[in-house]
Amino acid sequence: MAQTSRFSFVGTALIPKEKSKRPFYKEFEKTDNETKKKKTMRSMTFGVKESDANVAFVEAFDSEQDTIYTMDSDDNKIEVDWADRFDEEIINSVASYRRYTVDLGEEHGGRKDFITLFDFMEFLNEHLPKYDGKVMVTGQFVKEWYAKGKQYFDKFRIQNVYAVEDDIKPRLSLSMEIFYNKDSLDKTDFKDNKKIYLNGYIEQYINKDEGKKMIPMQFIFSAAKYDLEGNEKHKALYNYKMQYIDVKTNKTMVHIPWDLVLVRGAEEAEFNEDMLTARQKEQIELGLKKLEDFKPRGAILGERVNEYRLFDPKLVGDFADGLVELDETMSEFEERIYQPTSEETLEEAKANSKKNKTSDGVDDEPSTPSANDTTVSDEDLF
Repeated sequence: MAQTSRFSFVGTALIPKEKSKRPFYKEFEKTDNETKKKKTMRSMTFGVKESDANVAFVEAFDSEQDTIYTMDSDDNKIEVDWADRFDEEIINSVASYRRYTVDLGEEHGGRKDFITLFDFMEFLNEHLPKYDGKVMVTGQFVKEWYAKGKQYFDKFRIQNVYAVEDDIKPRLSLSMEIFYNKDSLDKTDFKDNKKIYLNGYIEQYINKDEGKKMIPMQFIFSAAKYDLEGNEKHKALYNYKMQYIDVKTNKTMVHIPWDLVLVRGAEEAEFNEDMLTARQKEQIELGLKKLEDFKPRGAILGERVNEYRLFDPKLVGDFADGLVELDETMSEFEERIYQPTSEETLEEAKANSKKNKTSDGVDDEPSTPSANDTTVSDEDLF
């Protein structure tokens, strides 16, 4: 069974404005289609800022329920009446992985455990905007299919929020078990941008009908900060990681959990002569100026990116010795790849209706869319 994809973001909380398209906290009512009763619903969205140029938004959603279906500490299914959800004995009996925890320090009430996101969000709404400092936000990462747009959206679903010390390094980290083979690798652009693309899969629960399926996802190994000619440590690190990336088999799939780093925003670029005008270069050639004289204040931002970068393979449990080969053929694996439904617009439906008419007047079945410093830390080379 594949491990659940998780995230652990450390940074400062970025609270959206009340009138933004996706506000920090929203409470509203909706009528249940089955019971015809009105339910109170709550949603939450906020950013975790690793730097001014790198931010990820996390979210939560929940509604009132008559019964809470959860798990106890022995992994037994249990039911809790909505009115009993604040009972300390009941909360303590629920498995830790099914609780929602907030701890923003004693000045904000200390540690609080909830068994619903509904109450978790209410507490965060009161305290997070008043909190001043870094936070760690953890939870589940999922890829959610948007049929109308015919694309996946990456979702970071909150489970826990903790205060962290100021000396903790900000980072947008994730952990995912990735499935891939030789054909997943794309080295086409390596000479130009020092990036290797890994077009792999993660296993994810879809629904009770589909169960768990394989979802396509692209990962990147960036060697842009590696000096592969003049730095032996960089070269050794590169070779070490490539033995887990550049696999040799394409007759089956291999898998292993990876620690990842999310780079979402404009990446900081290194200032160089290519950024100068012809006149500025002339002054340097004549010895009138140095490169540093033209360097602007603050960080220099390059193109916007949204990359899940391979950092380290996790050699734990069944993967203590590295990559594990799946005991199934490629055709068996391909049967496990999720084939999402497509939602046509009215215009597309009309066009396809005309296009797909066969000679006998019957519609064809539509197809499914398918640095040179040897003391540099490995953490600086993702």
